[in-house]
Amino acid sequence: MKTIHLSRRGVAIVIAMFFSFCMLILFVSMMFRQSSTAGHNQLTIQERQAFFAARAAMQHFLLKAKLFPTELYDAVEFAQGKNPLCNFTEFEGLTEGGQNAFESMSSRAELFVRVLPSRELDSDKKIKYYYYPLPGKNAFIRLGSYHNPDYRFLAPGFAVSEPEDRYTKPLTPDSKFKPDKYLKYYIRDCCNLSFDGNRLQAPLEMTADKNIKNINDFDIVTNEGYPYTLNYRVNEVKIQSIKGLRKYGEEAIEVNVEGLVKNFQGKVTPQTQKRVEKITRKGSVE
Repeated sequence: MKTIHLSRRGVAIVIAMFFSFCMLILFVSMMFRQSSTAGHNQLTIQERQAFFAARAAMQHFLLKAKLFPTELYDAVEFAQGKNPLCNFTEFEGLTEGGQNAFESMSSRAELFVRVLPSRELDSDKKIKYYYYPLPGKNAFIRLGSYHNPDYRFLAPGFAVSEPEDRYTKPLTPDSKFKPDKYLKYYIRDCCNLSFDGNRLQAPLEMTADKNIKNINDFDIVTNEGYPYTLNYRVNEVKIQSIKGLRKYGEEAIEVNVEGLVKNFQGKVTPQTQKRVEKITRKGSVE
């Protein structure tokens, strides 16, 4: 009987140790899971903060584009070597009713004038505008001078020899002329960072309080700074080519922005965003 009692006692000890071991594994796994979840949540929060930092850059740029559309359009045209005062709209060759909107001149068959919906005449009843047919399209482009296409561009010799591009696409300007200078200047202050040591948008700066050692210690009343540093900027504005866009006298640009968030531990989380926008010189489609 004593042997049976000792045997049962030994089995109970083994079961208790096994149960304790299982509880230990469960406890360790829960602690690891909690730590992993907390780290993941912190990473997710920083990614969302960086997302909104990038959104701030995009909204800043779009607001400036809304307030100063002419300056943006001109800067985009300069970057391509185009004269922004010229009309690059492609006019449809047919009216809504399917009739020919243009007819060739008797003296110069390669040039056309508008006849529908009405003839375009100046105060002296003379032809006001001349048009050139674009090869491969049933569309026309307005000419200010049919003697020289270079007037449409920023410098002599920018017009290409191909007939389909002669009046619409200039040669790529030489980098020595810095054709994108005005575009870079336009986007320079769409940020809350310093540029060449100058604080361009001081009221928009968002800097972390150096006294914060733990995110839970932040108090909006007592802390002068923020729980993290949030920076944003417009990195680049590129010209986009969209088929059929010229029918509306528009330009297309791709805006590339970046948001940067640095937490109290010094960890930086970046995020970039891109967006394609259509712009006109007056800020609206005519």
